[in-house]
Amino acid sequence: MKKHREGISRRREDIRREYEDYFRSTLKNAPLSLFHQDRDLRYTWICNPLPGLPASEVVGRTDAELFDPATAAELTRIKLMVMIEGRGVRQEIQLHHDSDDLMLDLSIEPIIDPAGAISGVAGVAIDISAQKRIEKTLNKSEELIHRIIETIPDFLSVHDRDRRILFSNWHGGYGYVSPDCRAGHPFCYEAFYPDQGAPCEVCHVLDVFRTGKPVFVEKRNPRIGYVEIHAYPLFDDEGRVVLVIEHIRDITDRKRTEERLSRLNETFLAFGADTQENINRLVALCGEHLGAVCALYSRVEDGMLCVVGGWNTPPDFVTRDKPEGHICYDMIRSEADTLRVVRNLPETGYAGTDPNVLHYGLKTYVGKPVTFGGQNVGVLCVVYQEDHVPTEEDEKLLGILAGAIGIEEKRWRAEEEIRRLNADLEQRVAERTAQLEAANQELESFSYSVSHDLHTPLMILEGFIRELKDRYADRLDDTGRYFLERIRNAGQRMGQLIDAILRLSSLPRSEIHRETIDLSRMVTLIAAELRQREPERRIDIIVEPGILAVGDRRLIKIALENLMGNAWKYTGRQARPIIEFGLKETDGAKVYFIRDNGIGFSMEGAERLFVPFQRLHDLEEFPGHGIGLATVKRILDRHSGSIWAQGERGKGAAFFFTLPQSAPDTESK
Repeated sequence: MKKHREGISRRREDIRREYEDYFRSTLKNAPLSLFHQDRDLRYTWICNPLPGLPASEVVGRTDAELFDPATAAELTRIKLMVMIEGRGVRQEIQLHHDSDDLMLDLSIEPIIDPAGAISGVAGVAIDISAQKRIEKTLNKSEELIHRIIETIPDFLSVHDRDRRILFSNWHGGYGYVSPDCRAGHPFCYEAFYPDQGAPCEVCHVLDVFRTGKPVFVEKRNPRIGYVEIHAYPLFDDEGRVVLVIEHIRDITDRKRTEERLSRLNETFLAFGADTQENINRLVALCGEHLGAVCALYSRVEDGMLCVVGGWNTPPDFVTRDKPEGHICYDMIRSEADTLRVVRNLPETGYAGTDPNVLHYGLKTYVGKPVTFGGQNVGVLCVVYQEDHVPTEEDEKLLGILAGAIGIEEKRWRAEEEIRRLNADLEQRVAERTAQLEAANQELESFSYSVSHDLHTPLMILEGFIRELKDRYADRLDDTGRYFLERIRNAGQRMGQLIDAILRLSSLPRSEIHRETIDLSRMVTLIAAELRQREPERRIDIIVEPGILAVGDRRLIKIALENLMGNAWKYTGRQARPIIEFGLKETDGAKVYFIRDNGIGFSMEGAERLFVPFQRLHDLEEFPGHGIGLATVKRILDRHSGSIWAQGERGKGAAFFFTLPQSAPDTESK
């Protein structure tokens, strides 16, 4: 029986040792250290001591014998407190061991013996150094992210489904949110609209939660102005929207700039021919957008400082004054063209020199010279009755408007020069017209003299020749009668030549009555007249039908008669003469032509064709005055047309001419 009990006791001991070995092996693989200490705080048992401290070297020793004084003192303090108070303690403690700083999560419990007395302490130490390093890194990263977000001038926030703001940088135009509200997780409508007390009816954050899609809106916030809002969803692993990130940007300045640019464009597009009106519009735009009490554009005229354009000027404002002492005059005569801001005007020297400073209670002056040709010709300025510092946008706008006024100044001066030149030109034209009228009168007198004084001797000569022929023809031999006939023919030719000269000289003075002319029909009628004069001639005349032109019917007929007459005359020796009238287009312009297969001419002398009294053929062979083509050219010149010729000796000639394609009218030109 005794052996049986001893056997059972041994098996129990073996099982206990087996479980203890299993427990020890399990603990050795765990990331923690377990230990027991007696009342003297000497280690009686330890599992997984710190690296570099075998359990055999730890057991029987105290913390003061194992660690540095500071660490040992802190461990001893904690363990003594546990034994004194009889309750467990959990605390994180930093331990310096083997040149490393370790962070331990330390749990200490008192050991109670069967008699109920505290016989020591038992503890568990978990090395959380790696975790702390990770937390430290995360904290630094989070701090960096927060600092980065804090530097962003826009408003950023994170919302949950209940419209609570979990995080925000609390600025970007939302400085009115109270510090008490910022400290917690307020509802968005409580933070931004505390007087409303309820969610907004239209909520873009809820739209993002509902649809899972980003939202972009522009709206006007009553406390800030115009804002631009972006809201983005943040999804969990299952694709559900769990948070919404909201980005709000204050775009009030941008909207103001857009409005300024829009007004500026409207002003430019509304510009008309009146330079003064354009300048007034620019000055008004300057005063309105810069929030000034008054805006002016001034320049020096005849030694006086004159306000050329004004906006919101007082009724008693003096627009023309002696320039000395005025701020604007100092800016105009300075060499610089940079913007100038003068503050505290009553405390400057201008309070005693510029009469407007004290009279209107001005405090701030902002001006920009207007330049032209590299020199200051005027100044655009705005004034305030309070201390004012213009923004960068204000300065840019003032510079743009001053430049625009400079362009108007350039245009005004150009117009003034044009008006001066026009007045001078009108004077010259009047003088020249008077000279031409006098010359025309002299020419008319001369023409009358030619017509009367030259025709009279010719008529007398013609009468005596006729008397000689009638009375003494039988007394003259053949040679005498031949000479008499030559004298008579020469007199007749001289009379015809005088008539041709008179017609040619009268062309520039004749009035032009424009109308639509059927040239084809006119050429056909001229051809019929030529056939009646010489019915014995057989000649092919080809006329393209339906050719129209705009001009003076009487003068155009004279031109066509001369051209057709020349073609008729110079085809007289051809066996089968041909004359053609037609129309062609050259470079988009209508060109009329009369072409023949007559004797032609050499292009070497073509420049003399349209010069009065210049002939390319012998007078005896082809009679004429040398005035016909000159007459044609003058008629076409009167119509602002042109004429040119092409020919080759023995192969015919072609005359081309143009007429303006304008609508007919009855107005004299």
